[in-house]
Amino acid sequence: MTMTDKLQIPDGIDRPEFWEQFYLHGMTPWDCGAPPPPLCTFLESPYKMPVGKVLVLGCGTGHDCLLFLKHGYQVTGLDFAPSAIQSTYKKIHPTGMLGTQAFLLQRDMFAIAEYANYFDVVVEHNCFCSIHPNDRRRYAYTVRDLLKPGGKFLALWRIEDRVGGGLPFPVEKSEIFSLFDDDFTIDITYEPTDSFPKDQGLELLTLMSKRV
Repeated sequence: MTMTDKLQIPDGIDRPEFWEQFYLHGMTPWDCGAPPPPLCTFLESPYKMPVGKVLVLGCGTGHDCLLFLKHGYQVTGLDFAPSAIQSTYKKIHPTGMLGTQAFLLQRDMFAIAEYANYFDVVVEHNCFCSIHPNDRRRYAYTVRDLLKPGGKFLALWRIEDRVGGGLPFPVEKSEIFSLFDDDFTIDITYEPTDSFPKDQGLELLTLMSKRV
């Protein structure tokens, strides 16, 4: 029996209609109403990435997009749920930066090959633990392909080694390093101490560089 066999994987998890229902009914427990403190802290540190083109995967309602925009990055928010993109639009539109510094893509992350080698930074936060576990290696390859050589992959992972259950699907540190080791070098890795209360002890922040 594999790990996937022990998980409760809902039908349609890889389709936008599945996630759209969560937004339409206000069932978004992953949304804390603000960007996660560990990302805020990192972007105030001397270790932050140089300003460039950032892709936020599974951007949800746009808190992380707005955070990177405020720090001077050119930001593209990607989500395939229409209501998620609409919520992000409502946050960013008042800045007057849509179409110049901020862009939105209502697309499947696995179907944007035209953006290969385009981004300086790809950001992960609550996307990896929400896709079908069978797609995790595909996820790693997609991040690699979207980044420029030497590009940075900044991730705030939700780490849980539980067996079974449903969303968010469990993620182990060893799996992360195994998936990304061939194509990335690990620059920084640590367990944040300033996570939201519900995420305390469950997060890992990593910064990786795509191998040239």
